[in-house]
Amino acid sequence: MLDVHPAQHAASTWREFFIHIATIVIGLLIAIGLEQAVEKLHQRHQRHQLEEALQKDGEANRDYIKDNIAIAQGIVDWARGQAAAVEQAGPTGPLTLRRMPAESLYAPDTGVWLAAKASGTATLLSSSEQNWLEDLDNLERAIYGPNDSSIVQLNAAYAALDQATFGHTTETPSGELDLSTLNATQRSTVIACLRSIAEQARSVMRGLVSYNIDNEYILVTPHSQLDDPQGDKQYAKIARENFAAHPALQYTFSAK
Repeated sequence: MLDVHPAQHAASTWREFFIHIATIVIGLLIAIGLEQAVEKLHQRHQRHQLEEALQKDGEANRDYIKDNIAIAQGIVDWARGQAAAVEQAGPTGPLTLRRMPAESLYAPDTGVWLAAKASGTATLLSSSEQNWLEDLDNLERAIYGPNDSSIVQLNAAYAALDQATFGHTTETPSGELDLSTLNATQRSTVIACLRSIAEQARSVMRGLVSYNIDNEYILVTPHSQLDDPQGDKQYAKIARENFAAHPALQYTFSAK
């Protein structure tokens, strides 16, 4: 609050009048300048706090996303292996399959960014920081969101397999599922369902790797350089390393 005190006695000359006016103006300018300086310091402190919280969030999500990628890879391997087992069993006769992997895929923690957007503190960040973090949030929704996301499509593929085998499964002493009563047509349907699960899990895995690339780039790159040409080289390097670590994600006919 600006507090302006009146002069102790009325100005008796023009000189005194202008001195009083100048004193008031200078005082107001100093007060406004101090107020703005304090506000800028407060905003800078808020920005540093937000960047630190986002950094911790991203670092915590590193291992989390790595675990999710491993789970998705396990689902791909399981589905492909079971599809091959059905094919090898033939149109009739004994058929046992392993149960689905027990691990579940859960979304990473993005609470800091969502809270920052809701409170308006996200605007304290540079436009490039906001754009990259928003892209990361969009990737997260594409993988885990409630509407037509990769996880939703994977769950639909699971449900289709469950429907195709409903009433034909018997648990064996070893914990596997006996589906020997399936006829040739039903077995073909099961193969198609398993291949669909494998491809949907591969899509989840591809999204997770893309998320990991963006998250890692934001973590290791100075925020002032996120959109610099040098940053583009860093991003390409991180992307190459991630996709090289997961060759199953490469398209068959993609350029090497």
